Amino acid sequence: MSGASYSRDRIDSVLLKAKFPDCYRIVPGRYRASPLGTVSADSRFCSRNAGYSVLYAAPDFATAFIETVVRDRFVRRRERTVAVREITERCWARVSARPGEVLALLDLRGDGCTRIGAPSDTVHARNHAAGRAFARTIHAGHADIDGLVHVSRLTGGDVYAVFDRCAGKLEAVETGALAEHPDLPAVLERHGIGLVR
Repeated sequence: MSGASYSRDRIDSVLLKAKFPDCYRIVPGRYRASPLGTVSADSRFCSRNAGYSVLYAAPDFATAFIETVVRDRFVRRRERTVAVREITERCWARVSARPGEVLALLDLRGDGCTRIGAPSDTVHARNHAAGRAFARTIHAGHADIDGLVHVSRLTGGDVYAVFDRCAGKLEAVETGALAEHPDLPAVLERHGIGLVR
C-alpha cells in the first residue's frame, strides 16, 4: 500500500491529540535502567527490516503481561504454564508522557479501521502482515503521527503503539522486577497460569 491509500481526511477523523495515559511496559530485566528503548523486531506494527521500531504499552498491567509474556501459547493446549525464568528475567516499567507533551495517535479502537478504510486484520488478526503494512504506510506518509491505539485481541484492553521517533515524549516514572509486581498473582490466577522451573 502506498501512503495515498489512506486519505488525510479519513486519518484526521480518528486522530487523537491527547496526553498519553500512564501505561505499563514489560521488557527484559537487563533494560530496567532504560525501559523505553526499542529495536526493530517482528510485532503487530513493525518488522525487523521496517527501518523504525515501536514501543508498546498498556494502561492495564494484565494486558501488558498477556500481550508480552503469554501471547497465543495456550491455544488448544491443556497445560497452561510459564517458565519461572520468563518472569524473573523481566521487569516492568510505568510509562507516562513528559510534562506538557501531547501525542497524536490514530484511534483504531471500535470502528477506527472501518472509518480509515484499513482492513480489520490490521488490529484483529493473529497474523500481523496487515498491521505491519498499515503501520509502515502511516509511518512513511504521515510524519506528524506519533503512533496508534488499539484494543488487544487477547484481553480487550487498550494497547498503545508509539513510533520510536516519538519515544522522547515519554518517560519511565517507575520500574520494578516483574516477579514482584503486586498484580501478578491475580493475573496468573485469573488466567489459570502455573509457573514451572
